[in-house]
Amino acid sequence: MFPRDMNLARLTGPIVRGMRNALRSRARASAVVLLLAGVTGFLTLAIQAAFATRQQIATLESRVRTQIELREAGAFGTGGFGGDKPAGEEHFSTDTLERVRRLSSARHLVRLDEYVYTPQVDARSKNAYAMLIGLRPGSALRAIGEVDYENARIVAGRTFYAEDAGAAVAIVGRLYAEQRLGVAAANAAALEQLDLALGGRRLQVIGVYSTGNDFGDNHVFVPIEVFRAVFNPGKKLSKIFVTVDSVANVERVVAELKTLPEADVVTAPEAVSTARTTLGSLALASAIGAALLFAVGAVLIVSIMALAMRERLPEIGTLKAIGASNHEIALQFVSEAAALSALAGAGAIAVAAGFAPLLAPALGVPLQADLGVALLAFLGSLAFAVLGSLYPVTVGWKLRPVEALRAGT
Repeated sequence: MFPRDMNLARLTGPIVRGMRNALRSRARASAVVLLLAGVTGFLTLAIQAAFATRQQIATLESRVRTQIELREAGAFGTGGFGGDKPAGEEHFSTDTLERVRRLSSARHLVRLDEYVYTPQVDARSKNAYAMLIGLRPGSALRAIGEVDYENARIVAGRTFYAEDAGAAVAIVGRLYAEQRLGVAAANAAALEQLDLALGGRRLQVIGVYSTGNDFGDNHVFVPIEVFRAVFNPGKKLSKIFVTVDSVANVERVVAELKTLPEADVVTAPEAVSTARTTLGSLALASAIGAALLFAVGAVLIVSIMALAMRERLPEIGTLKAIGASNHEIALQFVSEAAALSALAGAGAIAVAAGFAPLLAPALGVPLQADLGVALLAFLGSLAFAVLGSLYPVTVGWKLRPVEALRAGT
């Protein structure tokens, strides 16, 4: 029993001493912990940005793979401008919508979203441009972004309900609310007194949305019947989005839609090509940035731990002089490095949480707490810290006690 207790003591003793020694020099411990926390925190954010960007691409693909866009023949861009036809020719309108419903493959259609657009320029503000969009309540809030459509996310108030079909209500973008209406998007309480004028008609603002970019956040959504009453576009439509029940039926539906002379059919690959390129470039940049930060972090962490532990060579000499084995010495210093890394882990969470709101708009992707990514970054920094602590220990192993004592002077 005694030898077993002795072996346990020789195992736990170095671990306890190492953890206690981690805070023996507060200045050194603070420097190491701050460095580890900063590098690990930013490494976590970089990895999250890379993952979030790839998730955006996957979401975009899954959303549009069975979605087909119809716009007026000859129109271009997401805005759908440039396709107006002279009187007497076929027009892209509610009649087009009815023809879509009568397709032989209409049984494969699970959703039809109709939209009508008109641009608005605010004479009171220089270059103040916005898009007014009429839609059926229940349709997706598709804002026109910089490269593609953006699904708008309500950040204050509410979205349209079925009973809003003919109501004088509107949902505005974050930038529109701030620049045109003078209300911060976060100020949900102010919505009750907020309205806007369109064509001499007052509309109650019931919600504010955000897409994450200023271009997409400068629109106004209104029920399509209210849009028609204000702007009198007749039966004209700007876009129709057709959602098919499965990928297998998309090609068949597209073939039939292309028989409509007044409509251009934009299929999924065409709709997301630009967005895929943009998001793919961002994903690559994020991945490269994360890899570079990981490499730089590894070098920094290994270097600082090696320098910090190298100052402890006299202590290694003392331990060897009193009979400590190389195994016990390594265990003590590795435990100290692990303790410092554990303290830095809490700091890394604070760094990631503090900088995420600042970096998310710049990167254009949501940065949310992800314990899996944080754990991965923490384990990486822990491995680097342990590696850095082992270097001077292995140097000390090769020295006689007297040489180790002199090495620190």
